[in-house]
Amino acid sequence: MAEVKIDSSNAGGTLTAAVDDLVVVRLDETPTSGYRWGVESFDAAVLELQSDEFTPAADSALGGGGTHEFRFRVVGVGETTLKLMRRRSWEAYSPDADAFEVTIRSEG
Repeated sequence: MAEVKIDSSNAGGTLTAAVDDLVVVRLDETPTSGYRWGVESFDAAVLELQSDEFTPAADSALGGGGTHEFRFRVVGVGETTLKLMRRRSWEAYSPDADAFEVTIRSEG
């Protein structure tokens, strides 16, 4: 079992992983701005969300930024586009929302 690490530099790219690998997505976030990262879509036949948590930066003051980490286990062979959105939770649609997408190809 390997760990595939993804960050903002992988946006729009394609990565390959094997069944049982962990796909770890880390994106910068400042929750007090109201904008938080959330999972928008992925194929549940390929990935399974294991955890979703925010960690403040070590040198961050109260209300400062940090890293939002999503951990997915590869559960099936195939290809999926993993899409995350950074937006305010109380807005169904926001023109200010940021999108992050990466394609994951899994092998047996």
